[in-house]
Amino acid sequence: MKNAFLILMIIIPIFLSTLSPAEENFNLGVAAFEQNEFPEALNLFFRVENEGIVNADLYYNIGNCYFRLDEIGRAVLYYKKALKMQSNHEAARRNLQYALTFTQDKQGTESEDVIRSFWTKSFDALSINLLTILVLAIFAAIVLMICLMIIRYRQRERTVPIFITTILTFFLIIFIILGMLKWKAFHDHNEAVLLAASAIGYSGPSEDFTRVFTIHAGMIFVIERQENDWSLIKLSNGLGGWVLSSTFEKI
Repeated sequence: MKNAFLILMIIIPIFLSTLSPAEENFNLGVAAFEQNEFPEALNLFFRVENEGIVNADLYYNIGNCYFRLDEIGRAVLYYKKALKMQSNHEAARRNLQYALTFTQDKQGTESEDVIRSFWTKSFDALSINLLTILVLAIFAAIVLMICLMIIRYRQRERTVPIFITTILTFFLIIFIILGMLKWKAFHDHNEAVLLAASAIGYSGPSEDFTRVFTIHAGMIFVIERQENDWSLIKLSNGLGGWVLSSTFEKI
């Protein structure tokens, strides 16, 4: 028992020394968060991000830090970033929905329309990596069926293999389209989150125009166009107006 303990004492430092600085900082950040040292955890997570390593779990943990620091706008921003990286990140989705209950403006992440809600959930459940695997697997199955028809069904009825190949081709096209939509959504930068405590939307790109609405930290919206220091945005309820670009950050 004593020898086993000594071996562990030797192996653990060696194992830890093999971790990259980013992995070490991430693990230290998680440990700091668990000790309720949220500013320190946030600093460590940003060190990981500054090393060029970006993933959904990192953004999720940054969002958690901001939420515990009562910076709801930034928490919403990073939960959205996590979901943009990995749309099926359920922990980030749950925390986003919870964080939105703390925002002053009423907003939600789920559509009230049943059919659209089903489509959204189905679309979110499929990541780009999963769609890539499905496309490659179905393509390989189609090639295999074609080879089978050439080799084994040369002088036989081909109704069944042709039917199977047709079905596989149909799903291949569907998954390719979904993959393209996912890729487009990942590279779109027209969605943003308000970080300022509040912002006034005007009917034009100046404070001289009529006030249209007032929104608060954590509001999610779409950027339609930008002009100098102002951006024309559209809210989820359909309202549009111009706000200062310095009040928000793109997802």
